[in-house]
Amino acid sequence: MTRPHLNSDGVEFYIARAGRFNVEGYIGLSNLDAIIDSSRIQTTPDLSHSQIQTFLGAIGSIKGHDIWIPQNDRSKLDWSLTNRFECRDRLPHGFEVVQNVLQEIDVVWIHRGSGQLTALFEVEHSTPIYSELLRFNDIHLVASNLRPRFHIVANDTRLSLFVRQLNRPTFQMSGLPELCTFLEYVNVFGWYNRLKTA
Repeated sequence: MTRPHLNSDGVEFYIARAGRFNVEGYIGLSNLDAIIDSSRIQTTPDLSHSQIQTFLGAIGSIKGHDIWIPQNDRSKLDWSLTNRFECRDRLPHGFEVVQNVLQEIDVVWIHRGSGQLTALFEVEHSTPIYSELLRFNDIHLVASNLRPRFHIVANDTRLSLFVRQLNRPTFQMSGLPELCTFLEYVNVFGWYNRLKTA
């Protein structure tokens, strides 16, 4: 069974036994005319890991979240792509058990004013998707009452690997597939551009 799902952080498409897929990057009725008018179609540049982190941080900031990016990645953010946004100095309290895992997540959105984790993103250029899903699973088990959203961000060639790994029994038993989506680089770029011009 497939069904669209709207939540506060975007639109997801759910496919039974395959997972959730972030589709906010694919839709936007206000931009329909840009899609139809081929002269206005924007090509997607070849984006680096740090550039995707920059876009995800900017999107979260525009949507009203506090942003966490690992300290050693902050100097690599590409400010030529977005307006500067502030990164939190510390992660919220209550996650000490998984602190070492959480502080290495590529981008974390935190509900401004509450310290609640809203969304976590791992940008996967070449690292194993399985190990990133294990990180997400650890955080999910500690923060299960908060139900943050988890997103693997990669190019479209890694989608089938994402689906296979997410269907492992360990993730099925924990319920991670209900909270984890796949988001392509091209859609992050489009998502940012739509929010920037809104």
